[in-house]
Amino acid sequence: MMLRQRTFALITFRKSGWLRFLGHLDVVRAFDRAIRRAKLPVAYSQGFSPHTLLSFAMPLPVGIAGENELAGLELAVEWDPRAVWKALSRQLPEELGIVGVQMLQKSKRSVFADLAAADYRAEIGDLEPDALQRAVRALQDRREWVVHRATKSKELDLDLRERVYGLKTQDRAVMMRVGIGQENLAKPEEVLELIEREVGQPFEACLTRTALYTERQLPFTPAL
Repeated sequence: MMLRQRTFALITFRKSGWLRFLGHLDVVRAFDRAIRRAKLPVAYSQGFSPHTLLSFAMPLPVGIAGENELAGLELAVEWDPRAVWKALSRQLPEELGIVGVQMLQKSKRSVFADLAAADYRAEIGDLEPDALQRAVRALQDRREWVVHRATKSKELDLDLRERVYGLKTQDRAVMMRVGIGQENLAKPEEVLELIEREVGQPFEACLTRTALYTERQLPFTPAL
């Protein structure tokens, strides 16, 4: 039964395969078209040019895959989350498929405002597992993890030690949990740069973001 009350669909989706090379605007357009074709009861913005109230959490850079990415869609009425999942799944390719849908009550504060950390998997094909494990252990033994970061307005050296909440190896992959907030940001590429220093040579890595977390979901102490 549908009620005349606006609600918010929190959509978990993947971005995989060759579609990891899609830019964020391409992903937005793909979802917008899928939503229109699915004929969902969406809510629209006010003004001269109304648009679907669709938002995304922490857009992925081109080339990085995602297993549990988050999007929010405001609906004009309450709707069965299974119906939203089925309707969108029919309209999107498998590499941009829906993982799950959760219904939340609409609030003034963005559901993505409290996101503070993310899990990444970096698959490294040209380095032996033992060498990779030794490099990560050597990095963990260091008291400071200093990287150089350049922004549009300044350049600075940062210690990432307190911004990385988990780091381990799994065969030829590095698993990491890093901060993504304004005050605790640690880019996965920067962590890989630190590991490269321990290895003593550059290597190729294929990155996948596997999860996103809010502060409430995490014990925020370094777990290395």
